[in-house]
Amino acid sequence: MEDELHLRQNIKKFLNIKGYFVDGERLLREANLHDYDCIILDINTPKINGFEVLKYIRENNISTQTIFISVLTDVQKVLKAFELGAADYLRKPFDFAELEVRMLQTIPKNFINSYVYLDDNYKYDLKNRTLFRNETPSKLTTTQKRLLYILIKNQNTLVTFDTLREYVWDDKEISHSTILSTMRDLKKTLPNSFIQNIRGEGYIGVVPVEYA
Repeated sequence: MEDELHLRQNIKKFLNIKGYFVDGERLLREANLHDYDCIILDINTPKINGFEVLKYIRENNISTQTIFISVLTDVQKVLKAFELGAADYLRKPFDFAELEVRMLQTIPKNFINSYVYLDDNYKYDLKNRTLFRNETPSKLTTTQKRLLYILIKNQNTLVTFDTLREYVWDDKEISHSTILSTMRDLKKTLPNSFIQNIRGEGYIGVVPVEYA
Protein backbone atom coordinates (compact mmCIF):
# COMPACT_ATOMS: atom_id res chain seq x y z
CA MET A 1 0.00 0.00 0.00
CA GLU A 2 1.88 3.05 -1.33
CA ASP A 3 0.36 6.17 -2.92
CA GLU A 4 3.51 7.21 -4.81
CA LEU A 5 3.03 5.50 -8.17
CA HIS A 6 6.68 5.38 -9.22
CA LEU A 7 7.83 3.91 -5.90
CA ARG A 8 4.96 1.43 -5.83
CA GLN A 9 5.78 0.21 -9.33
CA ASN A 10 9.48 -0.13 -8.56
CA ILE A 11 8.86 -2.06 -5.34
CA LYS A 12 6.56 -4.43 -7.19
CA LYS A 13 9.04 -4.87 -10.04
CA PHE A 14 11.91 -5.62 -7.64
CA LEU A 15 9.91 -8.14 -5.61
CA ASN A 16 8.54 -9.82 -8.75
CA ILE A 17 12.10 -10.28 -10.04
CA LYS A 18 12.99 -11.82 -6.67
CA GLY A 19 10.18 -14.33 -7.12
CA TYR A 20 7.49 -12.83 -4.89
CA PHE A 21 3.86 -12.46 -5.92
CA VAL A 22 2.79 -8.87 -5.26
CA ASP A 23 -0.80 -7.67 -5.27
CA GLY A 24 -2.00 -4.50 -3.62
CA GLU A 25 -4.82 -3.62 -5.98
CA ARG A 26 -7.33 -5.85 -4.16
CA LEU A 27 -5.95 -5.34 -0.67
CA LEU A 28 -9.10 -4.26 1.14
CA ARG A 29 -11.62 -4.46 -1.68
CA GLU A 30 -11.81 -8.19 -2.20
CA ALA A 31 -8.58 -9.91 -1.25
CA ASN A 32 -8.57 -12.47 1.53
CA LEU A 33 -5.80 -11.14 3.74
CA HIS A 34 -5.14 -14.56 5.27
CA ASP A 35 -3.56 -15.49 1.94
CA TYR A 36 -0.67 -13.04 2.34
CA ASP A 37 2.70 -13.68 4.03
CA CYS A 38 3.63 -10.02 4.47
CA ILE A 39 1.81 -6.69 4.06
CA ILE A 40 3.71 -3.46 3.33
CA LEU A 41 1.93 -0.25 4.32
CA ASP A 42 2.60 3.47 3.97
CA ILE A 43 1.22 5.78 6.67
CA ASN A 44 0.02 8.88 4.84
CA THR A 45 -2.21 7.60 2.06
CA PRO A 46 -5.47 9.13 0.75
CA LYS A 47 -8.93 7.96 1.86
CA ILE A 48 -7.55 5.44 4.35
CA ASN A 49 -4.13 5.54 6.01
CA GLY A 50 -1.83 2.69 6.94
CA PHE A 51 -2.72 2.85 10.63
CA GLU A 52 -6.41 2.37 9.81
CA VAL A 53 -5.59 -0.59 7.55
CA LEU A 54 -3.50 -2.29 10.23
CA LYS A 55 -6.19 -1.65 12.86
CA TYR A 56 -8.75 -3.29 10.56
CA ILE A 57 -6.43 -6.24 9.95
CA ARG A 58 -5.82 -6.88 13.64
CA GLU A 59 -9.48 -6.40 14.62
CA ASN A 60 -10.32 -9.16 12.15
CA ASN A 61 -7.84 -11.55 13.78
CA ILE A 62 -5.48 -11.53 10.79
CA SER A 63 -1.95 -12.17 12.03
CA THR A 64 -0.11 -11.51 8.75
CA GLN A 65 3.18 -9.72 9.43
CA THR A 66 3.17 -6.03 8.50
CA ILE A 67 5.96 -3.58 7.65
CA PHE A 68 5.49 0.19 7.52
CA ILE A 69 7.41 2.35 5.05
CA SER A 70 7.26 6.11 5.54
CA VAL A 71 9.17 9.40 5.37
CA LEU A 72 7.86 10.22 8.85
CA THR A 73 10.45 10.38 11.63
CA ASP A 74 8.05 11.32 14.43
CA VAL A 75 8.80 8.92 17.28
CA GLN A 76 5.13 8.87 18.31
CA LYS A 77 4.13 7.73 14.81
CA VAL A 78 6.72 4.97 14.91
CA LEU A 79 5.52 3.86 18.34
CA LYS A 80 1.92 3.85 17.16
CA ALA A 81 2.86 1.52 14.28
CA PHE A 82 4.35 -0.99 16.70
CA GLU A 83 1.51 -0.60 19.20
CA LEU A 84 -0.95 -1.54 16.45
CA GLY A 85 1.05 -4.68 15.75
CA ALA A 86 3.55 -3.79 13.02
CA ALA A 87 6.54 -6.12 12.76
CA ASP A 88 8.95 -3.47 11.42
CA TYR A 89 9.31 0.14 10.29
CA LEU A 90 11.47 1.28 7.38
CA ARG A 91 12.18 4.94 6.72
CA LYS A 92 12.14 6.33 3.17
CA PRO A 93 14.27 6.50 1.13
CA PHE A 94 15.45 2.91 1.43
CA ASP A 95 17.22 0.29 -0.66
CA PHE A 96 14.87 -2.38 -2.01
CA ALA A 97 17.34 -5.05 -0.90
CA GLU A 98 16.90 -3.83 2.69
CA LEU A 99 13.13 -4.10 2.33
CA GLU A 100 13.53 -7.74 1.28
CA VAL A 101 15.78 -8.43 4.26
CA ARG A 102 13.19 -6.92 6.61
CA MET A 103 10.48 -9.05 4.97
CA LEU A 104 12.50 -12.23 5.36
CA GLN A 105 13.08 -11.44 9.03
CA THR A 106 9.34 -11.19 9.70
CA ILE A 107 8.22 -14.24 7.73
CA PRO A 108 8.67 -17.60 9.53
CA LYS A 109 11.62 -19.51 8.09
CA ASN A 110 9.56 -22.52 7.06
CA PHE A 111 7.30 -20.22 5.00
CA ILE A 112 10.35 -19.03 3.05
CA ASN A 113 11.52 -22.60 2.47
CA SER A 114 8.01 -23.52 1.26
CA TYR A 115 7.82 -26.78 3.21
CA VAL A 116 6.39 -27.07 6.71
CA TYR A 117 7.19 -30.40 8.36
CA LEU A 118 4.46 -31.75 10.62
CA ASP A 119 6.43 -34.83 11.69
CA ASP A 120 8.89 -37.28 10.12
CA ASN A 121 6.28 -38.53 7.64
CA TYR A 122 4.15 -35.49 6.82
CA LYS A 123 5.10 -32.22 5.19
CA TYR A 124 3.10 -29.38 3.69
CA ASP A 125 4.09 -27.39 0.61
CA LEU A 126 2.95 -23.83 1.26
CA LYS A 127 3.65 -22.66 -2.27
CA ASN A 128 1.45 -25.28 -3.91
CA ARG A 129 -0.79 -25.86 -0.89
CA THR A 130 -0.24 -29.59 -1.01
CA LEU A 131 0.04 -32.10 1.84
CA PHE A 132 2.52 -34.95 1.42
CA ARG A 133 2.67 -38.20 3.35
CA ASN A 134 5.93 -40.05 2.74
CA GLU A 135 6.43 -37.92 -0.43
CA THR A 136 2.99 -38.91 -1.79
CA PRO A 137 0.48 -36.05 -2.32
CA SER A 138 -2.68 -36.44 -0.22
CA LYS A 139 -6.08 -36.08 -1.84
CA LEU A 140 -8.06 -33.34 -0.13
CA THR A 141 -11.30 -31.59 -0.98
CA THR A 142 -11.24 -27.85 -1.73
CA THR A 143 -12.67 -27.10 1.72
CA GLN A 144 -10.12 -29.35 3.43
CA LYS A 145 -7.31 -27.62 1.55
CA ARG A 146 -8.45 -24.21 2.76
CA LEU A 147 -8.83 -25.48 6.31
CA LEU A 148 -5.35 -26.95 6.35
CA TYR A 149 -3.82 -23.85 4.77
CA ILE A 150 -5.23 -21.47 7.38
CA LEU A 151 -4.05 -23.76 10.19
CA ILE A 152 -0.55 -23.99 8.70
CA LYS A 153 -0.34 -20.24 8.09
CA ASN A 154 -1.25 -19.64 11.75
CA GLN A 155 0.67 -22.59 13.13
CA ASN A 156 0.76 -22.88 16.93
CA THR A 157 -1.78 -20.03 17.14
CA LEU A 158 -5.50 -20.25 17.80
CA VAL A 159 -7.66 -20.01 14.66
CA THR A 160 -11.14 -19.06 15.82
CA PHE A 161 -14.40 -20.42 14.46
CA ASP A 162 -15.18 -16.94 13.10
CA THR A 163 -11.89 -16.90 11.19
CA LEU A 164 -12.65 -20.33 9.74
CA ARG A 165 -16.10 -19.19 8.61
CA GLU A 166 -14.61 -16.08 7.01
CA TYR A 167 -11.73 -17.76 5.21
CA VAL A 168 -12.85 -21.30 4.49
CA TRP A 169 -16.54 -20.65 3.86
CA ASP A 170 -16.35 -17.02 2.64
CA ASP A 171 -18.45 -15.76 5.55
CA LYS A 172 -21.43 -17.92 4.56
CA GLU A 173 -23.99 -19.03 7.11
CA ILE A 174 -22.85 -22.50 8.11
CA SER A 175 -23.64 -24.56 11.18
CA HIS A 176 -21.15 -25.29 13.92
CA SER A 177 -21.60 -29.00 13.23
CA THR A 178 -20.43 -28.46 9.63
CA ILE A 179 -17.12 -27.09 10.88
CA LEU A 180 -16.75 -29.95 13.35
CA SER A 181 -17.49 -32.67 10.80
CA THR A 182 -15.21 -31.12 8.16
CA MET A 183 -12.39 -30.84 10.67
CA ARG A 184 -12.99 -34.40 11.82
CA ASP A 185 -12.58 -35.67 8.24
CA LEU A 186 -9.44 -33.56 7.76
CA LYS A 187 -7.88 -35.00 10.92
CA LYS A 188 -7.96 -38.47 9.34
CA THR A 189 -5.37 -37.33 6.76
CA LEU A 190 -2.96 -35.76 9.29
CA PRO A 191 -0.73 -36.73 12.21
CA ASN A 192 -2.84 -37.35 15.31
CA SER A 193 -1.22 -34.53 17.25
CA PHE A 194 -1.46 -31.78 14.59
CA ILE A 195 -4.99 -30.43 15.10
CA GLN A 196 -5.72 -29.37 18.67
CA ASN A 197 -9.33 -28.52 19.55
CA ILE A 198 -9.80 -25.53 21.86
CA ARG A 199 -13.33 -26.09 23.13
CA GLY A 200 -15.75 -23.31 22.23
CA GLU A 201 -13.04 -21.21 20.53
CA GLY A 202 -11.48 -22.95 17.54
CA TYR A 203 -8.40 -24.97 16.59
CA ILE A 204 -4.62 -24.84 16.70
CA GLY A 205 -2.41 -26.44 14.07
CA VAL A 206 0.48 -27.72 16.21
CA VAL A 207 3.89 -27.82 14.54
CA PRO A 208 6.49 -29.39 16.89
CA VAL A 209 9.33 -27.12 18.00
CA GLU A 210 11.92 -29.15 16.13
CA TYR A 211 10.09 -28.50 12.83
CA ALA A 212 8.84 -24.93 13.43
